[in-house]
Amino acid sequence: MIRVIYTKNRMTLRGHAGYAPRGQDIVCAAVSALVYALVAALEEKGAVREVHMQPGQVSVAGAEGCEAEFRMIHCGLAQLAARYPQYVHLEE
Repeated sequence: MIRVIYTKNRMTLRGHAGYAPRGQDIVCAAVSALVYALVAALEEKGAVREVHMQPGQVSVAGAEGCEAEFRMIHCGLAQLAARYPQYVHLEE
């Protein structure tokens, strides 16, 4: 299961979805796409405060003024958590 801890300008994700074998896991792919989009948006804005990515663990923090970017990704992750509750859990 992927556990997401969300605050205003920070997101931490831990774990693996386990929906399907590696390379075929659509839940993992969706979460990864959202996280990569968040990092790219923060980089484009020059607002990355912290990015740590390693298998099974991601931490992203942005500067003040990035709340909209984090809310958008939170919305996508909430949709995944609602659709795949046994694979994605959102904590706030």
